[in-house]
Amino acid sequence: MKIFMIKRIIKKSYKFLPNELRSRIGINKNQLASKTLASTSKRLDLCSAQIALLLHSSNFANKFPLRDKVCVELGSGWVLSHSLVFHLLGAKRVIATDLQTLANPTNLYQSINSSTISVIRDILSPFEEHSIIRARLNKLLAIKTFTFDVLQELGIEYVAPIDLAIRPLNTKIGFVFSCSVLEHVPIDDILPLLQNLESALCDGGVMIHCIHLEDHKDFVKSPFDFFSESSEKYNRDVQSSRGNRIRLSQWNDIFSHIKNIEHKFIYQWSRLDKKLPIIDPSIQYLDVEDLKISHIGILCKKKKKT
Repeated sequence: MKIFMIKRIIKKSYKFLPNELRSRIGINKNQLASKTLASTSKRLDLCSAQIALLLHSSNFANKFPLRDKVCVELGSGWVLSHSLVFHLLGAKRVIATDLQTLANPTNLYQSINSSTISVIRDILSPFEEHSIIRARLNKLLAIKTFTFDVLQELGIEYVAPIDLAIRPLNTKIGFVFSCSVLEHVPIDDILPLLQNLESALCDGGVMIHCIHLEDHKDFVKSPFDFFSESSEKYNRDVQSSRGNRIRLSQWNDIFSHIKNIEHKFIYQWSRLDKKLPIIDPSIQYLDVEDLKISHIGILCKKKKKT
């Protein structure tokens, strides 16, 4: 109870603190979040399972879909675990990107060593030779301190801050991945971002985007509350923090307008346990089902030149 009260006092006092102290507290919060994620949702075995599921769902005919590819992770966040998965699957180069500089490579040690290693090998083996994954994993396990220089030696490059809606990467890409990123991009930036990714994508290159369509202010208890907000109040900052409110029907239309790209939805889940609020007229949707879709996965492939 005392700890809870202390946290409440600090939270209320935060805006009155000097900028330097506020900055230090913010850094410490990020470090704590990174460390927590590394031993929970960003564990290497869990991220491996997620990527394996997506590759299975995408029905890749090639047994080695990422071998020798240049891979980009869009919005890689505090822990670069997904980038390590692409390395294990044989990527020639992995470019982890972020709008802000967030990543803390030291926590990759926790991500790896809190995992069940045999699960990583087995779950990724349909997409790369088991013996090769084992050798790469053993190399990762031997690393005691992860730094950006160490990651560079593995072929993993961290590029941040970078806004890919403003400029494309100056390299050809074979694979792009994002998880819970595109819903945070302001609506006006979505099309420029995807067009820049398409322009960098090789012929036959693939993108997989996992998009969380709920209100990020409180998606457990109030996943649809943001539908009631007026467009005047729902500015770029709010779109970034709570989600841009784009529905599946709109995502389908957006991807349909990107040249040279074929796309399909590889999964879609709906939230049926919560009621919808009064819907603001600014929200674009087809029907109630469109509003209640909470998660989607989109597979995109760049057409090969004939």
